[in-house]
Amino acid sequence: MAGPFARSSDTKSETPTLAAPAPTPPAPASATPPAAERRAATGALGEALAASAALAPALAVLQSLTDPAAQREALRALQPAVQALSLALARLEASANAPARAEGGGDALTGLADRAELAAAGAALARRYPDTPLMVLAADVDHLRHVNDAWSQATGDAVLRAVAAVLRAQSRPQDVLARADGNLFVVALGGPVSTTRALLVAERLRAAIEAHAWDGVQAGLRVTASIGVAARAPGESLDDVLARTGAALQECKRGGRNQVRARS
Repeated sequence: MAGPFARSSDTKSETPTLAAPAPTPPAPASATPPAAERRAATGALGEALAASAALAPALAVLQSLTDPAAQREALRALQPAVQALSLALARLEASANAPARAEGGGDALTGLADRAELAAAGAALARRYPDTPLMVLAADVDHLRHVNDAWSQATGDAVLRAVAAVLRAQSRPQDVLARADGNLFVVALGGPVSTTRALLVAERLRAAIEAHAWDGVQAGLRVTASIGVAARAPGESLDDVLARTGAALQECKRGGRNQVRARS
């Protein structure tokens, strides 16, 4: 198990895990979500409409009552329907705010966003929250080269696909998931959260990767990941924040890997 995650404010220059990409025109943020996101949004809308329709008759009955005791009883009976509607509305809100992030993404191996899509989705988040720092997590699969050497490149590819699946399962619809480079994944949290909260999210992701049923990929296989966390300040470039997550990853490696570190 990993030791406690830590935060560092050391600003000395270190070689980041992510190298800056060759200059390319930024991909425009799509105004139309991909097919999977449209299906999710349609399903969430249908769920909310169904929950509203189920609630309407009970509300009509409540309005027709005049006895206080009967009104209290009717209100108690409404609670499950109200909770169902509240949950449906939360899912609808999440699907409406979700950037194009995973299914059918530009990375052919994992289906996550590629580097260009990450840049576009990150820019969209920055426009949505122009005055608020946004948290970025970079997850590096530990010793993937050893997996390739000990088993095969195909096994290494299966590991990357499995890590992508774990990240999907552990993330919210509004988070942006990308495979940025080789064995490096990026999770841009889709909305303002504190550094403490982001560290907790990163630790949950790290633990989920470690706990995955890796024997299903290859007998005897064990996989862990190191995760670097940094806040993207308003106006800061994606490359700059990824350089700081890369520096945090270097600290993870020096500390033994399979852990979480933050850079401010």
